Amino acid sequence: MNLIPMPRKIKNIDGIFKIKRDLEIILDYKCDFSDLESALLLQKEIQGILGFKANIRKAFNEELYKNYIVLKKNFLMDKEAYNLEITNSHIEISAGSASGIFYGVQTLIQIIKENGSSLPGVLIEDKPYFKHRGFYHDVTRGKVPKLETLMDIVDKAASYKINEIQLYIEHTFAFKGMSEVWLDKDPLTSEEIILLDKYCKERHIELIPSISTFGHLYEVLRSKSFRDLCEMGNDDNEYSFVDRMAHHTLDVSNDNSIKLVKNMLEEFIPLFTSNKFNICCDETFDLGKKKSLDLANKLGVGRLYINFLNQVISIVKKYDKKIMFWGDVILNHPELINEIDKDVICLNWNYWCGVTEKDTKIIADSGRKQYVCPGVGGWSHLMNLMDNAFENIYRMVSFGVKYNAIGVSNTNWGDYGHVNLWPSSIPAMIYGAALSWNPEIEKNFEEMYKNISILEFKDDSGKLVSLLSELSKCQEMGWSELVIWKEKFNTNETIKDELLEKMKRINTEDLLSKYKNALEIEEKLGLLLLSSSKKEDIQEFIIAARGISLINIIFFIIIMNEIYNESSKEYSAKNLAEKFEEWFYDYSVIWRKTNKESELYRIREVVKYTCDYLREI
Repeated sequence: MNLIPMPRKIKNIDGIFKIKRDLEIILDYKCDFSDLESALLLQKEIQGILGFKANIRKAFNEELYKNYIVLKKNFLMDKEAYNLEITNSHIEISAGSASGIFYGVQTLIQIIKENGSSLPGVLIEDKPYFKHRGFYHDVTRGKVPKLETLMDIVDKAASYKINEIQLYIEHTFAFKGMSEVWLDKDPLTSEEIILLDKYCKERHIELIPSISTFGHLYEVLRSKSFRDLCEMGNDDNEYSFVDRMAHHTLDVSNDNSIKLVKNMLEEFIPLFTSNKFNICCDETFDLGKKKSLDLANKLGVGRLYINFLNQVISIVKKYDKKIMFWGDVILNHPELINEIDKDVICLNWNYWCGVTEKDTKIIADSGRKQYVCPGVGGWSHLMNLMDNAFENIYRMVSFGVKYNAIGVSNTNWGDYGHVNLWPSSIPAMIYGAALSWNPEIEKNFEEMYKNISILEFKDDSGKLVSLLSELSKCQEMGWSELVIWKEKFNTNETIKDELLEKMKRINTEDLLSKYKNALEIEEKLGLLLLSSSKKEDIQEFIIAARGISLINIIFFIIIMNEIYNESSKEYSAKNLAEKFEEWFYDYSVIWRKTNKESELYRIREVVKYTCDYLREI
């Protein structure tokens, strides 16, 4: 059976269960309204797949009925464990809690999707390896999803047995007294957070709050009201995607910095029912470099960090929350790790395909609890780096197993405007979910690509995700290089020299080859539209392929002009400008369908700048 996650124990048995129109979905007398939600989900999926609506009832004795699926409570079982039995006469899902019933139903839905109305006999005994199986989604670096889109993401995560979601927020929540920060960002509102939290709970997912409270406060610290709290001082420079990623840390020598953080936390904490809170505190690049330089010289940068971190922890701890923080900074000062409250959970992130176990071991040896946090590899790209992401996820989860991590949180970031489209992150999200539930599955990426293509994208050929992997390798020069070229080529000599060196190393024939490869993949994706029912997802992949091909040929022209002082005889720069603008129009339609307007205008600025350049050469 093509099941994701693969159950821990699965045994084929004789028999075939035929789903007929008189099917009953029966809740045993111990079931409650949470289990009814699972029954309603199963009813909806059966109707969508087979075209009829099964009746739901409650009963003491399901054997009075002939053609039935029964959901049973067995309180002796582990909370998230379930058993699923398919026989000639009936289907039984038994579990120790509503979440176990829910996960058993998700497995049964996958079996129905694969087999239709004739289900093979099987006995499944299943439970998760990791108690905490998370997905971390960036809603701050350009793209703010609509509430309906966030609910769709929740449904997707739940269907693969993910039980925690975090939304990364810097400036995209409508904090009181901070309207100048979020005015042009289409922020999430308190009501949207509350409704999403309720929606998550109904699907056995914990919505864990996550906001930046130390570094990564670019928009806050550029505002008139809060710029005096910026470590590096006032910044009147033009907005920059690059600088938003690299700068703007709070000045720890100013008492008003912790007051700002306290105000944000005390407004944000009550919106969530979760008993956890992620204070972030990562990548404090500017700490101790200007306003707090004297303190840094006296105490050390590590001490500055740990002192402020502990102040933030003390604020949140008052509200009886389990606190999480990103571990990158403290791993540079391992001698101070024991000065952090032992109950605090360290989020151990690394997104490289060659990541080693070093950091995971350091945290484990300190006695601190940790989540391992790999990434889906889409940020700064139009197509996720599939091979890198899958290898990274596999390694990080294996380190989590070896060093007894308590959870996994698979991350999806949106650097440089969040240009990557959501469906491109789904394959790696699914792989993270699969390993979080059952890390013993065989490492075979091509097989997993095939299974995800069939199960998630309804591609009977099983080729779709492999095509996406091939497309990801066509990004010889990509979106991030285009942003850097636009923002820094004429304003920062160091970055200009680095980019020039990279452009000099590029083989222009390779660039043309990647351009043509992306076009060929776009055609192959178009053919899949005929057979797949997930046409909207495939259309988004087509848009990504077209953007990748265009950026390659754009850089071919830029390199010919800037490095060789030549114009292309084969490719017209002016025609290319028009094609890029048309591409952005199509891209914008997709963006607006599932997201608020948010910062789409910033991506438009990059496109307009590029097209102006093309028309001038």
